[in-house]
Amino acid sequence: MILDTLNLKEVEILSRKPDKTAGFKVVEIDSIARSGFLTKNLSELISSATPIFVKSYGQGSLATTSFRGASATHTQVLWNGININSPMPGQSDFSQIPVYFVDQVKLYYGAGSVFQTGGGLGGSLSLENQVSWSNLLNIGLLQEIASFNTYRNFASVKTGNERFQSSTRLMYVSSLNNFTYRNNAVNRENPPELHRKDAAYDQKAILQELALKTGKCGLVTARIWGQDNNREIPSNIQVNAPEGNEKMRESFVRGLIRFDYFSGQSTFSAQTGVLYDFLNYQNKTSYVDAGNTVVSSVNKVSFGNNFSANFSISVSIGVDHHFVNSENYPGRKNRNEGSFYIGANYNLKSRLFLSLLSRQELIDGLLVPFIPSLGIGYKLLKNENLSIKFNIARNFHAPTLNDLYWYPGGNPDLKNETGSTVESGVEFKKQVGNLILEMSVTAFSSDIRDWIMWLPDSVYSYWTPSNLKNVISRGVETGVKLSGKYRKLSWNYTFGYAYTSAQNKIAFSPNDQSAGKQLIYVPENSFNQTLNVNIESFKVGYSMNFTGIRYTTSDNLRYMPAFLMQDLKFGKRIIFGKSIFDIQFSVYNLLGVNYQIVAWQPMPGRNFSFSVCYNFKN
Repeated sequence: MILDTLNLKEVEILSRKPDKTAGFKVVEIDSIARSGFLTKNLSELISSATPIFVKSYGQGSLATTSFRGASATHTQVLWNGININSPMPGQSDFSQIPVYFVDQVKLYYGAGSVFQTGGGLGGSLSLENQVSWSNLLNIGLLQEIASFNTYRNFASVKTGNERFQSSTRLMYVSSLNNFTYRNNAVNRENPPELHRKDAAYDQKAILQELALKTGKCGLVTARIWGQDNNREIPSNIQVNAPEGNEKMRESFVRGLIRFDYFSGQSTFSAQTGVLYDFLNYQNKTSYVDAGNTVVSSVNKVSFGNNFSANFSISVSIGVDHHFVNSENYPGRKNRNEGSFYIGANYNLKSRLFLSLLSRQELIDGLLVPFIPSLGIGYKLLKNENLSIKFNIARNFHAPTLNDLYWYPGGNPDLKNETGSTVESGVEFKKQVGNLILEMSVTAFSSDIRDWIMWLPDSVYSYWTPSNLKNVISRGVETGVKLSGKYRKLSWNYTFGYAYTSAQNKIAFSPNDQSAGKQLIYVPENSFNQTLNVNIESFKVGYSMNFTGIRYTTSDNLRYMPAFLMQDLKFGKRIIFGKSIFDIQFSVYNLLGVNYQIVAWQPMPGRNFSFSVCYNFKN
């Protein structure tokens, strides 16, 4: 008898590369969370998927983040490697970043921001677009009808071959935003129910991407993102302002070209881009009709090499120029920025991981504080994915152009804000069959000195900034992710909790009562949890988000009450050949909680949305 089958022993092939984020906390918002928020903006996604506090003035209004008790200007936002924070206020508005335009969202906590940029005393967010080489033609249409006369429309076309890819995404969103709310400014015991006025907004945007492979090792990508945002700015409910009193139009165009070359274990990239931002603010009662224009040139060259399975190094040099014309500045202002970064990663015996980072930046030809950072990761058990992390770093944040030159009030003598941080944590991951468990606990402590604060000037009565605060921020963050599959049922559960104690340590005047008190609009406690269940073509999603009290005065005598938000989503997928329909019905603020994130700025009660997503793949 002749045997034609041989039983071979299993062979396991392992490949290991240096852990480039060893010792640092880096969290990616997974595709499941993003898929449920494709019609929303980045602020809504972060609020639901993480315990990070988002300070929002309402739907379609300004939304910023507070990482670990730091301010909005201490969060750096990067789009495909370039910083998109405005050099004027020094921050990004998360309500103007559509989730539909982003393929990957990563959060770099604390010192982790040094990997990308300086200035992230709280942390940074990385928004990436990714090229897919698998499709020939992909057409997507997404429409949503929601409460308060809200309509969201999206479309995408992706096409190409193994050498060239094109991706086009379009967005149009409009809303009257005329929700009902209870005005507790009129009557706290029995507040009347009113309709929100002058809160309408609309957004129009396009994102075009082109990718071309040059030979076997080269890749050229070009991206251009244009967006026009118009919104009315409602007054707080204590003020009876004229109808249509405040309006704002913000338009931007962001263009970026990048070349990547891969050779063996080495990578090289060069990118250049131009950012154009225009803002017009109108206020009838103040007779203001002001315009601001910012043009930025951003340039960066990077090199990386894996010298072995245990050692790698990366180097980058960046040069940026900002040109600002503002009716609120005494003349045209420029800012020139340069940066040099070098990072080394080393794995020792597959259980000890080291990251040594350093960054030096120049602003207008002057050296700013040097930024060193050290991260250590250690795998405690050889056969279990249980590890500890530790990092220590220094960072800085330069005054924004508004801090320096705003008229009246700007202070050109401001010093850089400087900070140091220490962080440690434990991570665990275990898989048993189809069940996967991930857990993490992180403790941090940061010291931010010369914190810039705007206060009324006692002589001239207008507001002016000074280096007044010394903030100590300490806290603990925990995270749990659990997922499993059984026959036709799959599910995943996530939980996140953050405790943040951020206090000013120095009184800046004899009457100042802020020393030893929690910073305003920094909740000590916040948590979120989500549960998604899929049974064949049906899906159900539930999320809960808790935000603790936020003090509204520096002496902590007044505060906004804590609130608990709950959302519920139902979905169904229908497949016809190459066409896929995803239908979703969502209920937000399930229990109709009456709440405010910012004092006297009401938020909507229970509201609904219905969306249909169509995808064609050939």
